[in-house]
Amino acid sequence: MTAPTRTQLNVRISERLERAIDEKRIELREALGAIPSRSDVLRLALEAYLGIDLTEDEQDRRSTTGPAKRVKAKQGQTRS
Repeated sequence: MTAPTRTQLNVRISERLERAIDEKRIELREALGAIPSRSDVLRLALEAYLGIDLTEDEQDRRSTTGPAKRVKAKQGQTRS
């Protein structure tokens, strides 16, 4: 199975919208176990607004993603 291609989209936003996104990131920390990126929050908002499920298409495929590395490191600490 071939991974879908991804296109980068740059969006200019106001400071008010930036603050609202950052507040939502902190709010989502408990539910997600880590603070999501701004891009993650925008993907979640677009998914809800458009009424589509992006679970398969929008997975973060970066091999050096910070949240995944932190979760892995935290799991290693609890086992010691």
